[in-house]
Amino acid sequence: MKAITLTTRNVLAGERNTQGEMVLRTIGDVTVTLEGMLPTELADWEWAAAALNTRGWNEDQFLLTVRGWKVQHNGQTVGILLQGAGTRVHVEWYDTVNNDFFSAAWTRNLRQGAAQIVFARLQAGQGLTADATPEPIQAPAPVAPVWLEQGTVVRYHGSIPQLTEGTFRVYECARFDECDHWDCNGYALIPVDFWRPVAVHVGIGSVTALDAEPAA
Repeated sequence: MKAITLTTRNVLAGERNTQGEMVLRTIGDVTVTLEGMLPTELADWEWAAAALNTRGWNEDQFLLTVRGWKVQHNGQTVGILLQGAGTRVHVEWYDTVNNDFFSAAWTRNLRQGAAQIVFARLQAGQGLTADATPEPIQAPAPVAPVWLEQGTVVRYHGSIPQLTEGTFRVYECARFDECDHWDCNGYALIPVDFWRPVAVHVGIGSVTALDAEPAA
């Protein structure tokens, strides 16, 4: 059979950093090659292939339909894939510590089977090397607060403890007599069922909108 090359993309691993926090580390793309097994090699896996015969076909006839692939990575066999006519794929991964194969999963297709081998090796601490060194995961850039429409209902999380977690409407601060800065860039906080502000000069980063549209 013709060799098949499959790539499992964006492989990630969870690990703890020096502060003991669980973080994600990018491993990258891992490519493996599927090489078809010879009949003599496939005969050693009849016990696993027979389990794929879930429809109760004649066993000897069913085994004639089974094909197998050795999953290669950097010249080493890291797993086995078996599939009969119209069946799922039986996946075995190779454990280098115990020098033996272990079942990983049944999957729908060969690509998923190859990915299961990659992840099984990773979980066992025997991860496969990536195709190239990936860029580290970057923390998302902070999103600058945006000016909300007049009357938007918000939750306050600023520095005034009496108002923390309270729900208010926000309006342009300078429009109220309580604001003594004509060029104020903050909000006035008004209780939802009231009409005078309980706080002025509130920074736009101190509130979070609770509705997407301006309040009626």
